Amino acid sequence: MGVEGNKQTILSNDQMNTTNKKSNPKLTLLPLIALIFYEVSGGPFGVEDSVKSGGGALLSLLGFLIFPIFWSIPQALITAELATSFPENGGYVIWISSAFDPFWGFQEGFWKWFTGVMDHTLYPVLFLDYLKQSLPIFDQLYAKIPTLLAITILLTHLNYRGLHIVRFSAVLLASFSLLSFAVMGILSIPKIRPKKMDNFGFQESSMEGLLQ
Repeated sequence: MGVEGNKQTILSNDQMNTTNKKSNPKLTLLPLIALIFYEVSGGPFGVEDSVKSGGGALLSLLGFLIFPIFWSIPQALITAELATSFPENGGYVIWISSAFDPFWGFQEGFWKWFTGVMDHTLYPVLFLDYLKQSLPIFDQLYAKIPTLLAITILLTHLNYRGLHIVRFSAVLLASFSLLSFAVMGILSIPKIRPKKMDNFGFQESSMEGLLQ
């Protein structure tokens, strides 16, 4: 009886662990990449301005290739080191609280949340700005305001539903965002003129345009 009781206890614990794993889904690699993509950029928007006011296509392409080496890779290494040193949920809030004080950790968390709210509200507007070029009706307030509200409510609902739906929707939206740029990139290949790429136009360029 004692052995059978121990077996039943072990089986019950295994079932509980299996249930907990199912009820607490974790991110896999592809959804994590999609979420990081939206946290960092949300799409290659603004590339046109960097080409126009940043000195031409060649300087813009060189910037896209070189800039990650000096910025993205060090950021990734710092994040990996700190995340393994503090294996807890909280990220930079925990790092700053440990280095300075919980007060400053709270400040970091609050203002990061605040800037995120302010920044993310721009994306529905930016989406409609692109969409109204093909569908001018979205330039009218009677169509623009309800569409913005609908997009905001939809995205809020997705976040409310939890991680399972968020990771699926992040991959879907990232694919949708990049698909149009991929199609346009393929269609533009026959129109590439290498001789025009070295037309820097330094007199019309600006550092602000290049950093966009």
